[in-house]
Amino acid sequence: MQQKFKKPKIDEGNFYETVQEALKAKRHVEYLHKVMLDYEKYKEFFNKIFTDTNSKDDIYLFRATYLLKKSVWREFAILGNQTFEDLAEAIVFSMDWDYDHMHGFSLPENLQEKNLDFYRSPFAFYAQGWEDDPHPTYKSNQIKIADLNYRITPKLQFVFDFGDGHRFDVELKKIHIAKRRDSEKNFPALVDQRGISPEQYPDLNENLEDDNKKWETDDNCSVCKKLKNTGNKLQWFPDEEPNKTNLN
Repeated sequence: MQQKFKKPKIDEGNFYETVQEALKAKRHVEYLHKVMLDYEKYKEFFNKIFTDTNSKDDIYLFRATYLLKKSVWREFAILGNQTFEDLAEAIVFSMDWDYDHMHGFSLPENLQEKNLDFYRSPFAFYAQGWEDDPHPTYKSNQIKIADLNYRITPKLQFVFDFGDGHRFDVELKKIHIAKRRDSEKNFPALVDQRGISPEQYPDLNENLEDDNKKWETDDNCSVCKKLKNTGNKLQWFPDEEPNKTNLN
């Protein structure tokens, strides 16, 4: 039996009360009016992409393509009744990383564009505990996989660790009818993968050594040529003053 659709709900807390108090006191009036307008646009956008036509009992197949290294992707089967937080955790663990940072899913601002632009989209939902937006937002543990209309938005972008900015395109590939033997405890499931994931925390010293080798072998760099001709070793240490050799 198909489960009844229940629309995700934003936890607004005392957002409206706080804004109204500030407006009455004539504090940040212009800014707060913009925040309120942006919040209404945010809710209107998600109202358009939420749907009650998808079955929460079906299996959804997603491909998560890592954007910072070529030919790295993972495919997952996940139940419609599970959440985007479940999918986020599966993506991170499939990369052999620790699940120790915040994450978010974003949707393109203009859904009519063929080349979707997710960068700095205001239409995003985040891990529980995210508080960096000026207005309340949906959380990834509130939105079920089956809640989105994938005919309107077949692709999302996933970001893990907003410091390092690990980015993925996440695209729905198929929807399967679940079989009786399919149990929720078996999902999300990693069903296919390509490519070796990068290290979550690469060694800083190794990066510096690689950078030094790159500079030493770069024949197109006129400054490097002058330094090499003076017998200087090409190194840069963040905690030390740079070499102030006169190149004239």
